[in-house]
Amino acid sequence: MNRTVTTELLAEQRRRLILERIRGRGAVKTSELSRLFTVSEITIRKDLQELTERGEILRTHGGAVTRDSLAFEPSYQEKVVLHAEEKRRIGRAAAALIEENMAVFIGNGSTTMEIVRHLDLVKPFKAFTNALTHAIELADLPALDLSVIGGYLRWKSYAMVGPLAKRALEGVYFDLVFLGVDGVSLEQGLTIPSLNEAEIARYIMMAGRKTVIVADHSKFGKVTHGKIVNIEEVDQIITDDGGDKEYMERLAELNVELIIA
Repeated sequence: MNRTVTTELLAEQRRRLILERIRGRGAVKTSELSRLFTVSEITIRKDLQELTERGEILRTHGGAVTRDSLAFEPSYQEKVVLHAEEKRRIGRAAAALIEENMAVFIGNGSTTMEIVRHLDLVKPFKAFTNALTHAIELADLPALDLSVIGGYLRWKSYAMVGPLAKRALEGVYFDLVFLGVDGVSLEQGLTIPSLNEAEIARYIMMAGRKTVIVADHSKFGKVTHGKIVNIEEVDQIITDDGGDKEYMERLAELNVELIIA
């Protein structure tokens, strides 16, 4: 067997192992695979490109995800315990952006819940939410004028979605819109697992003067099932200091203000 054939067989074996790892973990980083297989990152990028062209995976900045994992959605309870301290810092920084008498929409999610928990107890403003979990806690703040958006309740996220939710939002506009996401990708934009939630999020953004995304560092470089918008269509992203420096620098080039909490 000549050397070229042997090399190609080894490459194919490596790609098969890479695919197994991606399917097992849902996502991988190029640097991680380079160390694991003791080859250059250039070689790994070629492998990932080959697997992408076969339709096996989806490339992301600095890595790849399996197409099979895009619609996977952890429950709200599972998300709450992940990166809890980072989410608290992000929530505190986001809550500080709210001014008196603003109309503010706070979307569903474990990170946006930390906004609710860090609100000024005596600051009056109009609060809107489509999250059952958030509504329960916001109801305990007497300074707020609270409106809860109705609709079909998704048990995984406790979010209200669907035609009734859209109808409730007609003709309503916001000074600030806070949204959480599951994926922040330079190529694929801002994504969440639910197509219904992505649709409502886009609709809400259209009604906001300013949209702020709250997402911890684990969301960067990831892609999930439903796209909300491209990154450059939002005004600010609040995250923690655990993200990849190069990735953050590329984000800054998109004219989106990045706040590190």
